[in-house]
Amino acid sequence: MFFFKSKEKIVTNHHGDSINPEFAEWIVDFISHLSQNVLYVVFTFGIILFIVFSILILFFSRKNQKK
Repeated sequence: MFFFKSKEKIVTNHHGDSINPEFAEWIVDFISHLSQNVLYVVFTFGIILFIVFSILILFFSRKNQKK
């Protein structure tokens, strides 16, 4: 006799089956097992890259206008 209900993990894709469901489940498990500090570092690195590239684009676009 079971005292606890077994919970089955179901990954649903509302766009149809365009991706492999096992691969989607693997991605979700992989991200959920990462440390929170690793996620903070990746997010911060992405924000810094975005800001640096935005400044570079603005700098080079102004440089071309002065000529």
